[in-house]
Amino acid sequence: MTQKLESGVNAKHGLGILTAAIFISGEMVGSGILALPRAIIDAGWYGFLLLIIFGLNSCYCGVKLGQCWEILEERFPECRGISRNPYPDIGERAMGKWGRRSVTICNYFTLFGVATVYLLLASQMMHALLEDYVQELSVCVWILILAVVLTPPTWLGSPKDFWIVGVFALSTTLISCCLIFAQMAIDYNSKNNTVVHKQPALIDIFTSSGTILFSFGGASIFPSIQNDMRNRKKFKLSVTLAFIVILALYLPMTILAYVIYGEASEDNILLSLSPSPLVTCADILMTLHTIMAFLICINPVSLQTENILKIPHEFGFKRCLLRTGIVGLIVIVGETIPKFGKILALIGASTTTLSTFVFPNIFYIKLCNQQSDNAKRTVTIPIMLYLWLLILIGIVGGIAATYSSIVSMFGPDSFTKPCYWPD
Repeated sequence: MTQKLESGVNAKHGLGILTAAIFISGEMVGSGILALPRAIIDAGWYGFLLLIIFGLNSCYCGVKLGQCWEILEERFPECRGISRNPYPDIGERAMGKWGRRSVTICNYFTLFGVATVYLLLASQMMHALLEDYVQELSVCVWILILAVVLTPPTWLGSPKDFWIVGVFALSTTLISCCLIFAQMAIDYNSKNNTVVHKQPALIDIFTSSGTILFSFGGASIFPSIQNDMRNRKKFKLSVTLAFIVILALYLPMTILAYVIYGEASEDNILLSLSPSPLVTCADILMTLHTIMAFLICINPVSLQTENILKIPHEFGFKRCLLRTGIVGLIVIVGETIPKFGKILALIGASTTTLSTFVFPNIFYIKLCNQQSDNAKRTVTIPIMLYLWLLILIGIVGGIAATYSSIVSMFGPDSFTKPCYWPD
């Protein structure tokens, strides 16, 4: 009976396994592919080990999060339809109102931070593309220009369908990666100087782990994608396929950057490449990607804030004023910390760690421990120990990485001057 209800929801228009995998990959691969090389270089060879460990375990936690929704469908008939907030729904069914609020707050700050990262990235790449033509416009000025240009589109309502954007996001990233790989090969053949690698300090490894975690931090959207699948029980196959694609992109990119550029690598790998038409095309594609991603990320933040303040969802003055204010706050954060890598590392170490490693495993354990005649789940002792190990690593590692990110952001040796700081 459960299977009939499930298949009846999205049988005609739902996502297939491959399509869902494409959307997961498209949402996760983007800013991570640009920032990972520098993070791996800062962490040394430990970085490659962390990349593989975090990647495999993020995939495992994503599968467990998908199984949480399967449990909800088995126990609660009302969950077999379409849910607008599936991740908070999982939190509430597992741990009550506290679970819902925790997930909602975590996702809110994650998306706000990610939107800030995308605005900074877009500004940086616009500056790199047009520096020869408008030299007087710095990255700080481009932040303001893009904010003004992108504010009116944020006034529009909640988009009904972003799936074409998911395909666009992955395709632009794949093409950009091919162009970057080609330029790296050219740089490798023409490089004469010795590549330098420094011995990483412990704080560098923890800070880099935040960036690596951010690169695998798509768990907040997993339940939404699963909710739109024809057969939600096959979500684990989509997650596994998506992470295979992601690791197939991340590993070659980071290895090549480590071998070819070393300490000369920039926070954004595109800025490390020798200027060429290939790099220009990659810049354009990634700029388009980050602009679209900014609009996608800021929309849920706006909708959630409107719900809290009870602002009507219809187009009007209050909506425009609120959403303009949210963009303004993002600009203030971006102008205060104009290094996207520092914000990215902080998000990855804090809220992304919670939504990827901590919440899925805690909710799965709680749901399995609940008594139910409709869906009895048992967890073997080895699996239970492994889940609690991931939770412990997520909490302890997240705290350590968050502290390291804050020190890196505001420490005297690595303080980045705000855009409005007087010379």
